[in-house]
Amino acid sequence: MAVVAAHELEVVSPATLEVVARVPCTPPENLPALVAASRRAHARWRETPPSDRAVVLRAAAAALLERADEVADTVVAETGKPRVEAFTSELFPSLDALGWLARHAHRALAPQRVALRRPHLLHKRAWIRYDPLGVVGVISPWNFPFAIPFTQIAFALAAGNAVVLKPSELTPLSGALVADVFAAAGAPDGLVAVAQGGGDVGSALVGAGVDKVVFTGSAEAGRAVAAAAGERLVPVTLELGGNDAMVVLEDADLDRAVAGALWASFSNCGQVCAGVERILVESSLYEPFVEELGRRARGLRLGVDVGPLVSAEQRARVAALVEDAVERGGRVVCGGRAPERRGWWYEPTVLADVPPDARVELEETFGPVVTVRRVAGEDAAVAAANGVEQALGASVWTRDAERAARVGRRLRAGAVWHNDHAYSYAAAQAPWGGRGASGFGRTHSTHGLYELTSPTFVDRDRGNVTPPWWFPYDEGAATAFSAAARVLYAPRLAQRAAQAWRSRSELVELARRSVR
Repeated sequence: MAVVAAHELEVVSPATLEVVARVPCTPPENLPALVAASRRAHARWRETPPSDRAVVLRAAAAALLERADEVADTVVAETGKPRVEAFTSELFPSLDALGWLARHAHRALAPQRVALRRPHLLHKRAWIRYDPLGVVGVISPWNFPFAIPFTQIAFALAAGNAVVLKPSELTPLSGALVADVFAAAGAPDGLVAVAQGGGDVGSALVGAGVDKVVFTGSAEAGRAVAAAAGERLVPVTLELGGNDAMVVLEDADLDRAVAGALWASFSNCGQVCAGVERILVESSLYEPFVEELGRRARGLRLGVDVGPLVSAEQRARVAALVEDAVERGGRVVCGGRAPERRGWWYEPTVLADVPPDARVELEETFGPVVTVRRVAGEDAAVAAANGVEQALGASVWTRDAERAARVGRRLRAGAVWHNDHAYSYAAAQAPWGGRGASGFGRTHSTHGLYELTSPTFVDRDRGNVTPPWWFPYDEGAATAFSAAARVLYAPRLAQRAAQAWRSRSELVELARRSVR
């Protein structure tokens, strides 16, 4: 956690409550100058050939590998997550993004030929050019304090942009390391800048003249960012978290499904936007699933397998959601309490038979709590999975691949996985983002690259043809264009040929207008 003082952030370990560091805040009034400096860096960077951008990305991978232990230690100090997760969920996605971008970004962003095959356009040659936007403002969260901003910045740089990063006030050291790695890789001064502070600094960044905002965080904060950006006509990409459902069908492999649920529910202490929060199990498998999941969850070790929650406020919110579920008739299979130890710990909690109107079913818990509900079949499972506002991810667990595909097509989500959950965030070629209250837009993949560019139509005229639709207008032109529309766009070839014969004099008139 962090305490925002007048001029600095006091970073406190959520595992031990010891002060980790104090980081100076960036005055909000300095943001326009910071963005202006990044814009000067962008003016040079946008002219850098994609091959040279790839050199910087590869150098960033080398710099990151060299500092891997430092990055992991910093993430652990600020978040308390297990060190294994600091490698798997922070370093691996970052390195994968750098490698994929270095190999593929230049092809994805190369000018794309546009075929203009209509007779009146045959003298044209056209392309779509993917121009960088300028300066991208990245506002990142605390749950994956290195990987989320790092991958988003890597994509922005590959597309030719500069970036100003506002890390979470809870994890400023991890955010600063992101910029350090790119600087060590040879990124020009100002290309990746960091503004430290709380929400006032994030608001100032949105209003400081950036050309795009990429925001990851809560739905409430995302709405505020979108509203502020909308007043300035600044485009945004929003990743606002989820309330992911895991659909376990009766023919699922019980051992694999329980193992997957355990990890997807409790990794990073459940503070994962695409973590499993609701498990929907067909009736015949329900009791053994609940029993086995509860047994394995009791065996998870605090401080080894599961870290703490990030703050006292987050722990209090999780406890309130569990209390509400129990008051409504839910059953605590395991956990459900905060242990007597220093730090913001909460036991891995499995809740069964929770009614669908409980807060824990409808809201993003963002903690080590998962609910398990019995469903009668595929239709009931799909209805329950789709019955919340968030739509980030979902998974289907079954031995039958065709059944998984059938059910998956009906799930409303930005990603649907079979017998696994959320792994694709670490695969740079896979798009990432949600629908509904989970936000809009995509990061990662070619879709994420294109969201960081302006697709610009450009052409070259190869002849001295006067377009027949230019001035002057007359009644003969209107008649000729009426005939031409039927020749060009009638649904069947025979109709077009017949119309061309009937309208041959009008078509000659159009040709005459083109060579005057």
